[in-house]
This record gives sequence, structure tokens and C-alpha cells, in this order.
Amino acid sequence: MLGRHLQTKLILSFLAVIAMLSLAVALLGFHIIKRDIIDRAQTQVRNDLNFAREIYQGEVDKVCDLVRLSATRYFLRDAIAANDLELIRTRFHQIREDEAFDILTLTDAHGKVIARARNPTVLGDNQAHDELVSHVLAEKKPVSGTVLMDQAELLKESAELAAQAQIQLVNTPRAKPTEAKAQTSGMLIKAASPMFDYDGKLIGVLYGGNLLNRRHTIVDRVKEIVFQHVQYKGKDIGTATIFQDDMRIATNVLKEDGSRAVGTRVSEDVYHQVLENGLPWIGRAFVLNDWYKTAYEPIKNTKGRIIGMLYVGTLEKPFNALARNTMLALFGIVAAAALLAFILSLIVATCVSRPLANLGKAAQKLAAGELGHLVETRTGVAELDQLAEAFNNMSAKLDERDKNLSVSNAKLAASNKNYIDLIGFVAHELKGVLATVVMNVCSVNDEYLGALNDKQKKALGGAARNLDYLTLTIKKFLNLGKIEKGELKVNRTEVKIGEDIFGRAVNSLLAVAEHKEMQIDNKIARDLMAHIDAELMHIVAGNLISNAIKYGNAGSEILISSSELDGKIRIEVYNESVPLSAGQQAQLFKRFSRLDTPTTRLVKGTGLGLFITQEIIRIHGGSIWTEAREKGNAFVFELAKEI
Repeated sequence: MLGRHLQTKLILSFLAVIAMLSLAVALLGFHIIKRDIIDRAQTQVRNDLNFAREIYQGEVDKVCDLVRLSATRYFLRDAIAANDLELIRTRFHQIREDEAFDILTLTDAHGKVIARARNPTVLGDNQAHDELVSHVLAEKKPVSGTVLMDQAELLKESAELAAQAQIQLVNTPRAKPTEAKAQTSGMLIKAASPMFDYDGKLIGVLYGGNLLNRRHTIVDRVKEIVFQHVQYKGKDIGTATIFQDDMRIATNVLKEDGSRAVGTRVSEDVYHQVLENGLPWIGRAFVLNDWYKTAYEPIKNTKGRIIGMLYVGTLEKPFNALARNTMLALFGIVAAAALLAFILSLIVATCVSRPLANLGKAAQKLAAGELGHLVETRTGVAELDQLAEAFNNMSAKLDERDKNLSVSNAKLAASNKNYIDLIGFVAHELKGVLATVVMNVCSVNDEYLGALNDKQKKALGGAARNLDYLTLTIKKFLNLGKIEKGELKVNRTEVKIGEDIFGRAVNSLLAVAEHKEMQIDNKIARDLMAHIDAELMHIVAGNLISNAIKYGNAGSEILISSSELDGKIRIEVYNESVPLSAGQQAQLFKRFSRLDTPTTRLVKGTGLGLFITQEIIRIHGGSIWTEAREKGNAFVFELAKEI
């Protein structure tokens, strides 16, 4: 059973490694595919937009050149100079036919229309307000660009142009909601050029252009050059469009019936970014009825106002299909490699698990105490043979060490018992003798046995203080003996902490405090009650106050305070002294531990007081710690108020 369990563990480990490697390869493959197929497709569309812009700008430049050259034709200037309107109209019609202009109009030097190629009957209106004409009149230089012409202006040029420009809006998924039904204005590539006589005097302005509405020449040229009529499942892979505002006016995007999607509108997301914010859109977008990798940029008039958009897009499906097929092929390779690796891992796990299972059983026997147990060292695998030999050596040494430890533990137990017994014996013997000595010294010191001179009183006072210290030390050793034997018991009664415990300790130590000119301020709440062992807690109070006197600054104040929180009482004993570092605080509560400082070197101590204090607090279910303050140290302990 252990062998099968080990085998399972090994196989799972191998599988985890295989899975991680497979995942890493899959993620790397996905990253490469995304970068080389999806991202490159989007980058290519961005480049296609640059090419489409060049084609569009080339058309603008072509119109500008044709208008500029037409304005320099001598026969037209001669007709204007002769003021022969009939001849001007004839020449005008010839130029429009030769250059295939949708509109061609001539104004005088003040912007007043004197000839229209397609509608010679509508003359005399002032075109000085036209953005291109006004620019030429002011700068005397040719200008070109994309402009909008409303229906009234188009009708002046030609009713046919007005009809060509008018497009019904088609309800389009994802487009911005609108109440408009049709677009009546038109978007034109337009150019204007000054006309000068032979003396260089401005005699008029010639402007002409081509209406883009339903003129698919530019977008079809982009499609032909950039996408080369490539199809995917019977659908053109690439499309191009010229938008007037958000409506397609020239496009090779097709509707379901195969007709051009003139009148359909761009998605709302693209509308906000390109037409409202003036930023290009480079990314995935929904085009009429499918998803494309797209690039849009705004088309602006000569005054910089956005009036439309130029778009190119590549159908997303073929790239997704290519990425999917590549990923499937990659996953197939990874799956085959993973299966082969699994078979090999199964073989390896089986070879390794059997001798390791034997080692596992031997280790269990070793753990159960069967020291010295040996295993077979011939497994057929060199590393496992070495492991088996190492196990046998370890088992033999553990057996030997166990025997040695048993002897050592017996000796240590006997030594520890002797140590505890010695502490108890010495403390009890000294306690009885010391009581007699203390009584006799006190009797002599109090002059019960006769009057004393000053030197004798002083000598006996020093002896009495040393005897007090010795008495306290013996009590500490007695308490230490009880702690070591586990005989320190708690006899709880309800007592007043401030009066019965700390008040009693303060009274017993007032003389010592006054010797150092120190004051003890007991601010423990008078009504603060707790279920504790009064005698043991009196030891705690005595130790904390005694330490505060010993190590506090002469002439300072010792402050004892209390607080209650969440059913616990907290007592704090604070004295002014040198603040303790974190390392010094960690040493305070250890048995026989004393800090090595200039202050402690002058004070006698056993290093047991705080250890015993901590043990008494602990058996009461509380905790004690030290806090360094700005000018001193506080010893703080917490106890449960009720048990």
C-alpha cells in the first residue's frame, strides 16, 4: 500500500512538472501566435491606412493640379479678357469634359460667379464666402482640400449632383442612435486657383472638384492595390470606406444582398473616438455585420473641422482561424509529448517506489523504537543502494546513541533531583537559623539588651539590612524550589488589589524608598477586586516595587496604576530610570539573569525575582512584560478579573 502511495506521489509530481511545462509552452505559443498573427494583422491595417491616406491625398493633389493648370490656360484667359461670356462657357465646358470635373466654376476678382460649367443659367451669386475662394482672394495662391456643400449649393451646380449626394440613412447595428432619415449635403474634393492676366493682375478665381458621394473610385483603388481582391469563404478580406460624418458615402463594404453599404453608419464607439475626440481608431471594430481589424482616421476640411473619416479594415475571421489552427496543432504536439512523458514517468516511478517503500517500512519500525533495524542494500539502482547503506549506518548509530542517551538522562535526572533537593534543604535550614539571628539583631538594635552608641547602631543597621536581603533571597530560593517541583499552587480569594496587595507591599518597603528619597504613589482603584492568591501576588507586588526602588533614580517617583478592559485588569509599576533596550527586556525574566549595566553593578541581586514573578503571573493565567518609556521603564501585567 505504501509502495502504491509513493508511486502515486511520484507520478503526480511528474505530472505537475509536465503540466507546468505544457502550460509554459502553450502560453509561449499563444504569445508568439498573438504577436505574429493577430498583432501583425492590426499593424498591417495601420500601414494600409497610411497607404489609403496617400491615395486619398493623391486624389486631392490631382484635383488641385488640374484646377491650377486649367487656370493658366491661355484660351480661357483670352475669353475672360475679351469679356465674351459665350466663349467662356464653351471653354469651360471643354475643360470640364477633358478633366472629368463634377463641378467647375469661375468667379471674378471679387468672388462673383460669372460661369458654371454644368449650370450656365445660375450666375451672379457671390462665392466670396466660400472657404476656398475666400482663401484664394486673400492669399492669391491655390488651395485644395475636402469640403462639404449643402443641397442648395449643389443645386446651383447641378440637379444631378444634388441627387447623387442625397443618401438615405440605413439602420445599422451598433451605430449611434439618430432621428435623421437622409443626408442631403455632399462631400467633395475641391480645389481653387487664382487666374491672372498677362500683366499678373488677378482677374478671377477658378474652382472645381469631384463629389465623393457614391464615387467609389478611391476606395476600390485602395482595395485593389492593398488587398488584391483576396477573399475568405466568398467574402472580400479587405474593405475601404469614405465617411461623411458617420455615414458611408463611398465604400466597398457589402450588405447581405451584395450591394454596396452606402448609407450605413459606423459603430458608436468609433464615432466617439474619431468624430468627437479627433483621435484615430486602431483596433478591433464591428463593421456592418462582422468583426474587422480596422483603422479609422478623421477627414478634416481646410479649416481643421472634422467632416468625415477614412477607413480600411481586414476581416478578422481568417486571422482567428489561422491562430486557432496553429494553436490546435501546437496543443496536439504538446499533448503527444505530455503523454510520452507520462508513460516514462510511470516506468521511473515504478522502479523507484519499490525500494523506497521498503525504506519507508524500515523507517516506521525505526520510529516505533526498533532501533538497529537493517534493510536490503541491493536495489539495482546505485543511488538507492547508497541510500539503503546510509539508512543502515544511521539505524546502527541511533541504536548506539539511544543507549548512551538513556544513561545520560538517568544521570541528569538524578542531578536535577539533587539540585532541587539541595535548594529546598539549604533554604529551609537557613530559614530557621536566620530567623533567630534576625530576632537577636533586632532586639539589640532596638536596645532591649542595653543602650548602644552611634557606631554600634550604624553597624547593626547595616547588618539588619543585609539580613533582610538574605531573608528575601531565601524566600526566593524556596519559591524557586516549589516552581521546579511543580508544587506552586494557587489558592484564589477575592481581594482588593490596591489595598490588600500593593498597599501592603508599599508599606513594607517605605523605609527602603525613603532611604533613596523616593516617593511611591499607589493609584490603583480602591474598588478594584480580583480572584487571586493573595500571598503569591504579594510576592509579585514586592518584587516589582523592590526592583523599582533598587534600579530607579534617587529622588524620583514610583507610580503604580491600574486599568480594566474586556474583563481583564492591567497593573503597571513605573519608575524613572535608563530606558531598557529590546535586547535587555528579553533577558529580564530568565532564571538567574541580571543585566550588566552601571546601575545593576551597584545593586545586589540573585536574578530570580522577575523569573518567580513571571511564573506566579503565568499560573494565574496572565502575562507580564516590560515597556520602555521616554524617561524610564514600566513593568506591566494582565490578569483575568474573574475565573
